[in-house]
Amino acid sequence: MSTQPLVNDRAEDSLRRPIMVVSNREPYLHSYADDGAISWAPTTGGVAVALDALMRERGGVWIAHGNGSADRAVVDAGNRVMVPPDNPTYPLRRVWLSAEEEAHYYTGFANEGLWPLCHEAHVRPMFRAVDWASYQSVNSRFADVINEELPNDSAPVFIQDYHLALVGMGLRERRPGVKSALFWHIPWPHPDRLRMCPWRCEIMAGLLANDLIAFQLERDRRNFMAAARDELGATKLSRSAIRYQDRTIDVLSVPIGVDYDRIQDITTRPVIDHEIARLRRELHIDTPLVGIGVDRLDYTKGIPERLEALSLLLTRRPDLREKLTFVQIGVPSRSKLKSYAEVEAEIDRKVIEINARFPRGGLGPVRYRKSALKIQRLVALYRMATFCIVSSLHDGMNLVAKEFVAAREDLDGVLILSELAGASQELTDAVIINPYDADGFASALDWALEMPQHERHRRMRALRRVVAGRNVFGWASDILEGLEGLPADVSRTPSRKIGPHTKSRGNVRVMHPSSALKR
Repeated sequence: MSTQPLVNDRAEDSLRRPIMVVSNREPYLHSYADDGAISWAPTTGGVAVALDALMRERGGVWIAHGNGSADRAVVDAGNRVMVPPDNPTYPLRRVWLSAEEEAHYYTGFANEGLWPLCHEAHVRPMFRAVDWASYQSVNSRFADVINEELPNDSAPVFIQDYHLALVGMGLRERRPGVKSALFWHIPWPHPDRLRMCPWRCEIMAGLLANDLIAFQLERDRRNFMAAARDELGATKLSRSAIRYQDRTIDVLSVPIGVDYDRIQDITTRPVIDHEIARLRRELHIDTPLVGIGVDRLDYTKGIPERLEALSLLLTRRPDLREKLTFVQIGVPSRSKLKSYAEVEAEIDRKVIEINARFPRGGLGPVRYRKSALKIQRLVALYRMATFCIVSSLHDGMNLVAKEFVAAREDLDGVLILSELAGASQELTDAVIINPYDADGFASALDWALEMPQHERHRRMRALRRVVAGRNVFGWASDILEGLEGLPADVSRTPSRKIGPHTKSRGNVRVMHPSSALKR
């Protein structure tokens, strides 16, 4: 299948100019082996993979938290290291955090507070003043590093996600002439749910210090615009523009894509067939039907729900017990948090129960591996699958769904996709399920296994058109073109600062002299 160009002609020149990417997660980490040798590995997660593809194409500097055990050993005097390690293309500037900062900024405010606030998955958000203070301080340090790394005001700054909501404000204080955009990768909550956060106004004011804010879905954009109006008194100028404190900010919905061409290249390599055979041997797969799930071990991903549906399917269809193997790749994530440890334990228990209930050669039907796969092995897994399950309880997008489609050059395989994942808004030819409906979920699995070849091919062909037309470079082009095309005018003055000593007066916060970012 032929693919569309990576970028259109209008965007090509823009995408050649270097940028600065800023994120909490680094694209590559270095670790010490047991023998003291230093090894490296790409980090997991759709954000890191997508942005690494962008940086390899466009160049610039990536600023991120360095948390690999050997990260400090490989950087130069400026805390930089060239990446990818096997084909150096761009510098990675690492930011160091103390154990206390990781506990409060990252684990506390970002992942016990903002993450469950934005995901409706029945985990209560936790907000603590000590976590908020650390979040402010770390965001300020990221702004300092950006200021150090920027050669001039012409390079656009592309900030990533909920960990760094205040960086735009800190950058504007230090370099008011620099244009910045922030992409919020996860859902933005409904205004009523947002009110659970004591510092919601500070978070939104930090975001509005950027020149452009982008979300995955139109629903997220609308929720943000409504909250900014109700909580901050911001004025909606148009569908995609908002006025706040004498500045105009673009607010867009731009769904993220994957590196379609890179995945295509891997699928066509002769070695992929050998990798598939190797996976079958290692995972002891001897059945004609193979289902897969690839996820971080996160309570939002709906892994227990998919295992329940699988169990129900095998109960209803005894003939499948000798024909179907399900492979679940679970990448450990935030395991120090009680909510994550609990869901991991639940998954462990369900896998054991299913394999005991449906014994087959002492192994059962489920193969469960707690480890990340490098890209070539991941593509091989996608290619060997009869179906792929994405059963998110709430998800901003979910790039596994798009990666699976990109890998299926053979036009075979069925994508089973939760209607609660953002990807379902685009990938409408997937088999759409509600993960809370176990009976309906099991019926969808049954249908996926019985689907005629012509229907599988029709659906996959349509899905591939969508994924090819919305790759990571198109996503970046839309955001960065929009950012770089904004005029520099008098409205680009620093916003008034919102800080920890604000008090509420109706729907609008009244500010005492203080900063949202600790210096």
